[in-house]
Amino acid sequence: MTWDYYDTGKEFVLKEERKSPDKLLDTLNPKEKKKLKKTLQSAEPSEFFGQDFTKLGDLISLLKSMELVKSDKKLTKKMKSMDERNVDIIATASKLRKEYELLYRQLEDLVYPAKKKEEEL
Repeated sequence: MTWDYYDTGKEFVLKEERKSPDKLLDTLNPKEKKKLKKTLQSAEPSEFFGQDFTKLGDLISLLKSMELVKSDKKLTKKMKSMDERNVDIIATASKLRKEYELLYRQLEDLVYPAKKKEEEL
């Protein structure tokens, strides 16, 4: 038996039992095909996913290093709290990124099914 990784990452499904699309792209007219390809391409995960959170962390670090913040105990405490919130946001974003990539790969597999390799006996 040949097993194939599919679904949420927790289930393994027999290749023979895996529901395979009937060449989804072949069933579409040229206009629909082009729209689907462009939409799939634009949804591909990019390296910019977490840049905003990194920039926010840089801003918080810069503010924490300034004399105005260092001299005010309330503001120092507030900046520490904001820094911790940003770390929590980054951790959540990281988890979301992994889920996003998994879902994207599954959708991409529907549009462009993997070519079956010839099994040699």
